[in-house]
Amino acid sequence: MYYASIDLIAILILLIENQDIIFKMDKKLKIKTWMLYRRFLLTVLVYYITDTLWGIIEYYKLSKLLFFDTTVYFIAMASALVLWTTCVFYYLKENGRLVRFLIITGRILATIITVITLINIFIPIMFTVDDACVYTGLPIRDALLIAQIILLFIISIYAATAYKRVEDRQDKLKPRYRTVALFGLIMAAFLTIQLWFPYLPVYAVAYLMGTSLVRVFVIGDEVEDYKQDITKQKRTAELSKTVASLIDNMPAITFTKEPETSMYLACNQAFAEYAGKKSPKEVIGLTDADLFDEEMGKRFAKDDRLAMSMGEPYVFVEDIIDNDGNTRQFKTTKLKYTDAFGRVCVLC
Repeated sequence: MYYASIDLIAILILLIENQDIIFKMDKKLKIKTWMLYRRFLLTVLVYYITDTLWGIIEYYKLSKLLFFDTTVYFIAMASALVLWTTCVFYYLKENGRLVRFLIITGRILATIITVITLINIFIPIMFTVDDACVYTGLPIRDALLIAQIILLFIISIYAATAYKRVEDRQDKLKPRYRTVALFGLIMAAFLTIQLWFPYLPVYAVAYLMGTSLVRVFVIGDEVEDYKQDITKQKRTAELSKTVASLIDNMPAITFTKEPETSMYLACNQAFAEYAGKKSPKEVIGLTDADLFDEEMGKRFAKDDRLAMSMGEPYVFVEDIIDNDGNTRQFKTTKLKYTDAFGRVCVLC
């Protein structure tokens, strides 16, 4: 029963470590990479369950049930293989001929394993279980395991060489490549042991080590980055509301925009009405060309350039036609500033 107990521990650790991915559909799971990894974890969970049942059934010598469970075991192994090979390259954002070849090879190998496992139900070509509940792996089973070992090893080598390639470019990518390389090496090494010792749950231990490695060195950092991004977004939203509230409560016509594009970032109700809009929301994102005629647009652009060239507020008096068609004199103040995103803007 020690065989089943190891798998039960692996199941508990998998569920505890990855409960946020398996049970909680956060926004971070809406991208394809996380969806693929979630499916991979669920497939690993199925593998653990079949492996747990294998230990229990073998202990009680139920030969027919052992044969059925072993069939599901190999299909789960094939599913995990194809999901891992696909998930890895989506996560690493790698492409190219070799990547496509490895993904297709993983799918073909998983298909072959599944088909041969199903054929084995009628013709024993992969494994047998006799009446005494003795499991025996046949040569095809060994050949398929060796093929998986080779594929996992190649992916590890690819990740290791890619790690060297991005070493000087992006520090954030380093843990990804390093972890993928170690994961593949662990799986390949333990699968080699499983090849020679089928009654030891070493492949389950390999999955336990590999998924824990991904959790500690990759997912933990990703979740922390995700939380920081959410915090930044909230702060930015609060800042935007504060700025909008400040501008909207100023008694004069007030707005702020990007001088290079003349795109309006915020304004108060007075400016929205002057621009012929019902509310500031209808102004944000528009440009001078969207709101005013060509002559006025050029005039505003000229004033913006002057304000950007000065080290102090640009104050001047100008004649502006109001909404009723009357010419009125305005005292205008324009000054440049840098916003929270690093953009140099103009406030009027």
